[in-house]
Amino acid sequence: MPENPASDVIQKLQAELRDRRVEAERLRLEADDLRARVGKPDPRLQRLEVEVQRLREELTEARQQRDELLLGVRSALGKLGVSAARISRVK
Repeated sequence: MPENPASDVIQKLQAELRDRRVEAERLRLEADDLRARVGKPDPRLQRLEVEVQRLREELTEARQQRDELLLGVRSALGKLGVSAARISRVK
C-alpha cells in the first residue's frame, strides 16, 4: 500500500521551508556584508583622487606653457609685422 499522500506533501513543504530559511539566512548575511562595505571607502578611491590631482596640476602647467608660447608667438609676429613694414618702406 502506498504511503499517505498528505505525508508526502508535508515532507516536500518542510524541505522547501528549510531551503527558503537557508536562502533567507544567506541573503541576510550578504546584506549585512554589503552594509558593512558601504561604510568603508573603496581602497582604490584614494589612489584615484591622487591621480586626478596630479592630472589637474599637469593640466595647469600645460596651460601655462601654452599661454607663454602664445605670448611669444604674438610678440614675434608683432615684431615681424613691424620689421616687414619698415622693410617695405625702405624699398
